[in-house]
Amino acid sequence: MWDRHGPGAVPGLAFFYLLFLLAACSPVKAPVPPPPGNAAAVSVKPAYATEAEKLNAGIEHGLTLIGKQPGDTLLPLEVVSLYQERARLTGDYENYAKAEALLAGVPAASPPSASLCFARARLHYTLHRIKSARAALDTCPANADSAELAALHSDIALYSGRYRAAEEGYRALVNGVGTPAHYVRLGLLKKWLGSPGEAAAFIEAAEKRYHAGAPVMLAWLKLQRGLIALDRGRLDEALALYWLASDALGGWWLIDEHIAEVLHLSGKTQEARKMYEDIVARTGNPEFMDALAAIERELGHADAAKRLTQQARAIYEKWLAAFPEAAAGHALEHFLQDAADAKYALTLAQKNFDTRPYGESAIALAKAWMLNGKADRAVPLIEAQLANGWDTAEAYWVLGEAMAQSGVPQGAQKAQQAKAEALRRNPRSEKMYAYAPLIGAPKSSGPRQ
Repeated sequence: MWDRHGPGAVPGLAFFYLLFLLAACSPVKAPVPPPPGNAAAVSVKPAYATEAEKLNAGIEHGLTLIGKQPGDTLLPLEVVSLYQERARLTGDYENYAKAEALLAGVPAASPPSASLCFARARLHYTLHRIKSARAALDTCPANADSAELAALHSDIALYSGRYRAAEEGYRALVNGVGTPAHYVRLGLLKKWLGSPGEAAAFIEAAEKRYHAGAPVMLAWLKLQRGLIALDRGRLDEALALYWLASDALGGWWLIDEHIAEVLHLSGKTQEARKMYEDIVARTGNPEFMDALAAIERELGHADAAKRLTQQARAIYEKWLAAFPEAAAGHALEHFLQDAADAKYALTLAQKNFDTRPYGESAIALAKAWMLNGKADRAVPLIEAQLANGWDTAEAYWVLGEAMAQSGVPQGAQKAQQAKAEALRRNPRSEKMYAYAPLIGAPKSSGPRQ
């Protein structure tokens, strides 16, 4: 699934192939000049719907070509990439099912071609199947692109909790090939390792080196800079960058939901509510149903909040059944909000951590332990991540929460110290990261399954 935080969310190169596909089936038309003195009136901002239609057309044309050239083993791999691009753009899981089905039908040589082994590894990685991604890379032939191999191995190192290995890999790529994607990878890692200034600089460097002009990538890069600002508690800066992202690709729900998040954090609850209502209507995404439910609950609309929460739960259950690894991280936030789900949330969080034992999954597992009344299990989990190099405000704040609840020696003092570290990184940590179930109270027994 799209992942707004990680390198897996970097829009891929399928857009370039998409342009080739569309050019292959469309006549070239001379541009029509704007009326004199009225250029602004005919300028059109790139829009989400337009990009979605381009992907739809590329996929349909690709499928047609596959039907006409059944012996071509590269065309299916390109369409698999396009399905993944459409999944990231739209958030629709069905694209992953179609990608998997198409990939499964590609004849397998022994060993597989570099294109096939990379396609398998990328899809597994995108769906958070880290062990399967590593196994796919192990089948790559000797002539496989070394930079692509290094990038994927570094991605796997990151999500396996081997941050220093990931950083070494990314730095070597930046200092070698140095593509925009390599700068992005290193930038996002530096954000998580406690260097937000460096992170922003690397993302800006990626922007300067990106010349293809795809609106999705241009918008996504602005969005990532906004997320870095948000993690520092700089709401005005984050919002400004989100609006720049919207200028690059208007109507993209991924940008709009971040704008709504900042509006809510800024106390503009009604504005955020209207935006979330629109986003939910457009996407049907359970994450935004939960965000809207939280606002409704805040406004005292318990029945509306309950309906939204129930709708979100039903969708998450379907996602978890179809793509358990990819959906777990997103679904966890839903199940962590209700104390009655404590036991299930812990099971889900442990599986998520076992799949990707890195900082964000460790924080989610720590919250699950706290929800189950075992904050003492959460403390060493977060401490291990911090000792390993993970350095975010959220990690320190959750550690402080866990220490306050755990009863460890000098727990109150250590909790204060941890929270002070969080506030130093993000002065808005308490509002953004404070954790407690929104519904019910922790119970020692009887959680629903």
